[in-house]
Amino acid sequence: MITLLLLCLFVFVKNIATWSDEPHMLISYIAYHNLSDTQKAIIDKIYQHSHDSHFNNPITAAAWADDIKKHDHGRAPYSFSFRRNELLDIFNDWHYVKMAYNPTQANISSVYMHAHKGKHTGAGITKHIYRTLIGVHKKPKHGTYYSYNFYLNFFIHIFSDIHQPMHTINFYNTHFINGDKGGNHITVSYRGITGNIHHLCDNIFKTRKNKWPYINMEVLKRDAITLMNKYPITSFREMLRIPRDKISYIDTILKESHELAIEHVYNKLPMQHLNKDIIFHVSKYFIKKLKSVLNERMVLAGYRLSEYLKDILDSVPDDL
Repeated sequence: MITLLLLCLFVFVKNIATWSDEPHMLISYIAYHNLSDTQKAIIDKIYQHSHDSHFNNPITAAAWADDIKKHDHGRAPYSFSFRRNELLDIFNDWHYVKMAYNPTQANISSVYMHAHKGKHTGAGITKHIYRTLIGVHKKPKHGTYYSYNFYLNFFIHIFSDIHQPMHTINFYNTHFINGDKGGNHITVSYRGITGNIHHLCDNIFKTRKNKWPYINMEVLKRDAITLMNKYPITSFREMLRIPRDKISYIDTILKESHELAIEHVYNKLPMQHLNKDIIFHVSKYFIKKLKSVLNERMVLAGYRLSEYLKDILDSVPDDL
């Protein structure tokens, strides 16, 4: 009976792909808020020519990369009544950087030690898009509204993903010889909140669980301003001193996120015993500290995203 309950729970909380829509949209608004008026006008114009009318601004567009995935009841318990469900699951690996963490020295395939490398990961895609778009250098007749929308939609979304610690790690032990999928296979519980740790980090323990299109934009903007007041740019100091080489700096972001996952999640759990069939009860301190880290990480992602978008938008041709 207990096993059955655990299996049912596991089915209920299975793979959630990324930050929930609300954090993604908050990050994008924070980035947009910190652009110049000229840069805002450029990105507004690009999104006014969006190929998808439901995502015709950079705030809602932050959720597009998840919306286009094949419908999965494990990820979203509803279908859209006003638009067709998409089928594009070919980009799913772009949302992650599977940096191996094998503290118990389990016998795993060497392939997993290199799974975070290459173009088709969160790191590779953000680097490629940034390099491509700043490389336009305002050259006339280069780029279309379609290509800019496509690239910006993914860049805004995935740049945010790599700031979520559980998107940058794959944990291994004898129970997870193929990895825990960034915590998707680890279930935790605290005072009635039960779910996989990846999902709970995505929605910051259900405090940011609102989904597009049911997010009130005015409330979201007020929340973003409140967060920026709580975590002003000056509070981040060295973390916002981004070097000239912004492509290599993406690796610094990944390392930060990976180390935060280890420090605030895995180091607080019984690593040798982690497996998908057990619910691990966590403390109030665990939840409180991790929520603080995730909220701070969300705001930092917005500030950093703004700096990358400035370079991209300053390179858009005048004739677009």
